[in-house]
Amino acid sequence: MTAAPSDGIVEPGPLAGIKILDLSQGIAGPYAAAILAMQGAQVIKVEPPEGDWSRLMGGGKQGLTALSIACNPSKQSVCVDARKPEGAELLASLVEGADVMIESFRPGVIGRLGLDYATLAKRHPRLLYVSLTGFGDSGPYRDLPCADSVVQALTGMMVMNRDAADQPRRIGMMAVDMTAGLYAAQGMTAGLLRQARTGKGGFLPVTLMQSAAALQGIPILDAAMHAGAARKPPVTVPSGTFRTRDGLVNLTALRDKMFHGLARALGQPAWIDDPRYRSNADRLAHADEINARIQALLLDDGSGNWVARFRAEDVLCAPVLDYAGFMADPQARAQGVFADIEQGPYGKLPYARLPGPPCATVPSAPVLGEHTEQILVDAGILPARVAELRAAGVVYTHDDIAARQARG
Repeated sequence: MTAAPSDGIVEPGPLAGIKILDLSQGIAGPYAAAILAMQGAQVIKVEPPEGDWSRLMGGGKQGLTALSIACNPSKQSVCVDARKPEGAELLASLVEGADVMIESFRPGVIGRLGLDYATLAKRHPRLLYVSLTGFGDSGPYRDLPCADSVVQALTGMMVMNRDAADQPRRIGMMAVDMTAGLYAAQGMTAGLLRQARTGKGGFLPVTLMQSAAALQGIPILDAAMHAGAARKPPVTVPSGTFRTRDGLVNLTALRDKMFHGLARALGQPAWIDDPRYRSNADRLAHADEINARIQALLLDDGSGNWVARFRAEDVLCAPVLDYAGFMADPQARAQGVFADIEQGPYGKLPYARLPGPPCATVPSAPVLGEHTEQILVDAGILPARVAELRAAGVVYTHDDIAARQARG
């Protein structure tokens, strides 16, 4: 994904010329590869005949769910049955010429296909090999199934996100998976830089557990620094979400000056000189009282009017929006936060683009097997041989998949 200069010419992305073989499934690995694809890399997504499992999650048409679209734009899909010897051999041939290979199998599985790092590094010393797993390739959890929810429970994330009644809560979105994808993408970019400088590849292991730990570095340090202490109150007052006449707003007063502005916006200038509210320490001692008074006042008007008043006084605030509200927000529109992805069979969909230069569109995510013939021919396999592999059920085009599904 690249920005168009003022003359309308679309420049190639910074990773143009980089070839990535993506054998991963789900969210973390595919999202990491998608980031590099939108930066110009060619990403060949290899899928089994049943497709990446993300195509089955959440409902959708033609295997295009929200998960599979979000994690696979701008890729080419080739469908190979690696359970057959010819399929495994075909995958080995696709490694030829690749700068990066990504896999997310459980430890040990990739070795049975002859595609483990130790094997490939002998033949392809410049290959950057990325392995995404739940818990890594050693330790007592090595062979356990893993998912975002499991890691949120295990790493303290649910406790960190506990509610007012101290009930641990899972963060609703796939926070760990997406984070692991971001860390893997950053690691790949660094690995590609080393590859360009030295001609050497390497092994890049990324685990969901380690990614969740890194994401929570600050609260983990805070818990260690204050071990044994009672749960701390808010660090500033007010700080929270309040109901208005027609919705919700989030308010924070970081400094005395900001609290004074909040008081003026609320029509309560007397609060500025009230000795109970003079400093943050004073306000912390009267937090329940202040929050209750703010809540009672906010019910007199709608969110839009309150936000305008608070912003006029330079108070930290925002309306609490759903996704439709966020997409319609004037700042999101001004910054081009969302680009269109022309995704059949849905038409235009909003895609949260990568930070960087704005762009109007994002290339679509592929249907299963959409580019099988093209990729194999580009890899030097003769069309007649591709036809033989299709007939033997070693590879599938999208038409083959459709016919197979029609037969039940």
